Amino acid sequence: MLVFFIEHTFPDRLLSLSSIIIEFRVSIRRKVRMYAAMNTTVSEQQQLHPNVVPYWRIYRLFSALKRTALTSIPIIVCLMWLPQWKWIIYASAAYLLLHWSKDLFYIIYGVRFSYARRSYVLTREEIVIRWGSIWTVNSSVIPLSRVQHVDIEQDVIQKKLGISEVVIVTAGDATGIVGLLEDDANKLRRQVIELAKIGETDAYNP
Repeated sequence: MLVFFIEHTFPDRLLSLSSIIIEFRVSIRRKVRMYAAMNTTVSEQQQLHPNVVPYWRIYRLFSALKRTALTSIPIIVCLMWLPQWKWIIYASAAYLLLHWSKDLFYIIYGVRFSYARRSYVLTREEIVIRWGSIWTVNSSVIPLSRVQHVDIEQDVIQKKLGISEVVIVTAGDATGIVGLLEDDANKLRRQVIELAKIGETDAYNP
């Protein structure tokens, strides 16, 4: 009865309210479509090449060996000339044991999570880089209008594995995407350079 009373008492107001709601929905849809059109992805979410997994493992192993060599210096000194300072030996050994445990865990298990959570998406306005570990997921957004130049780097290990690193340089910062095939790295570099030419803050046009 209440609904019947309202419908017959305020028909014009209900019609006006319905029209406002419909217009609001249409307006929201138009804005969403406009934003999607402006921010159209140039590429879908891209994973790194699987060869980056052995690269990360080798890199982590070399870092662990370097740390071991540096930490062994005080141990050797104490053993040869300062045997009374045993606490230095114990502290250095505990430090090495802790870090070797972390490194081995990453090399065996952690690198898989890093690979699964590392990706990037290129749009006409920005490039979004995602990375993470077992416990965290992070992302970084680089506006293409701030890009100054784009480099491709490749060390000896990367060259053996057939992968490269794309380094995107902005004002006061540099972000690298390591683990792309050489052709994919060159393609991404060209795309970023072309898209960075859009706008007044073009770093590639004088």
